[in-house]
Amino acid sequence: SKNQHPIFVNALRRQFFLSYAVIGSVMPLMTVFLREQGGFDFLQIGLAMSLMNIPMLCSPALITLLADRNVDARKILAIAYTCSSIVLSLMYFSNHIGITLALFLFHGLSFVAMIPLQDGYFFSFAETIRKRGEPEVEYPQVRVWGTVGFILPSLVLFYPLSQGATAASILPCAVVFCLLSLANSRTLPSVDRPIVSEKKLPTRDALAAIFSPSARWLSIGLFFGFMAATTYYAFIGNFLDEVVGIPKRHIGLIINIGVVLEIGFTIIMPWMQKKIHLKGILVTGLFCMVVRMFLLAFFPYAWVAVAVQLCHGLEVLALFVGPVMFLNRLATDEFRNSIQGVFTMAVGGVARVVGGVTAGFIVSKFGLEGGLIHGARLATVAFLIITFLFHRIPPSEEQQEDEELGVSSTDAS
Repeated sequence: SKNQHPIFVNALRRQFFLSYAVIGSVMPLMTVFLREQGGFDFLQIGLAMSLMNIPMLCSPALITLLADRNVDARKILAIAYTCSSIVLSLMYFSNHIGITLALFLFHGLSFVAMIPLQDGYFFSFAETIRKRGEPEVEYPQVRVWGTVGFILPSLVLFYPLSQGATAASILPCAVVFCLLSLANSRTLPSVDRPIVSEKKLPTRDALAAIFSPSARWLSIGLFFGFMAATTYYAFIGNFLDEVVGIPKRHIGLIINIGVVLEIGFTIIMPWMQKKIHLKGILVTGLFCMVVRMFLLAFFPYAWVAVAVQLCHGLEVLALFVGPVMFLNRLATDEFRNSIQGVFTMAVGGVARVVGGVTAGFIVSKFGLEGGLIHGARLATVAFLIITFLFHRIPPSEEQQEDEELGVSSTDAS
């Protein structure tokens, strides 16, 4: 009912907040943890990052297919968060490289599909309330709560790290947010599910849409963008620790300067779309990625590490927000979940697996600065492809009609 609409939207915001808090617990210091506690060298760190992303080659497409086949997405989310909390707990007590690598694989299996599933679930919810004539909610208005959630763990962990806690403390923090995500998944609203023919495979339709002439260069360009991002995020903690010399307790806070600014960029994204369109946001963000990595590689100073966080918000819009909205323009109700999962598998998953191993090899041979230069070159390729070969995907006829009537559209450009 319309009376419950604000309650359901708040439940979605909480889900994004808590799920991204899991990522924010682990990401800033995970490679520092592996090097400090596990004795990993740089090649092994790259291998660990690849192992965590190997499930992206099948898990997102399978899980979002189940969602499009009328399996309740809320139940899938609950199962995944349960598994992640168990795996992260076991990782905390592991002191063997082989076991830790195996746990990375299982963590990826249970968690990597959750973000595309949540994205597909949001767009299914948005389509449901649009058809019911209820007030629409824009994707950035919900996604921004994921940004806020990502920041929180660095604030929570700052005091224990200041008091001498090891980087392993990121794991109990992540487990707590997994359990909170599990609890919140029970408050999410139901969505209308389309009647899908048993002979029709949503995954096939989604794959065809992703590599159709209108989206082909978007997918290829973002493949290189995700490889660049994997290189950066896999080793930025080690770079700030070992090259720049920033204390561990400050690494998460510095990274989150950019995340705080990301909130502002996400809020003003609808305004930016009206000025430079969705493609313009992608081009600007990828250019910022190139600049950030080159500056860090050639000027490894603390003030530069802080200053380049100004680029972070636009990078996130280019890699993780804008593409999701473009993909939804290609989708129909029959594969609205699957298109997010298939893209994560075929583009993001392959890029992260290849990018992790490649980055580990480059860093082991040419050092952390060399890794950043390698990432900047990949980002340059992505920037050139998106700028000169990709043409923006227009909104659907229904979205265009909404815009003409002045209705706030999820994919307004």
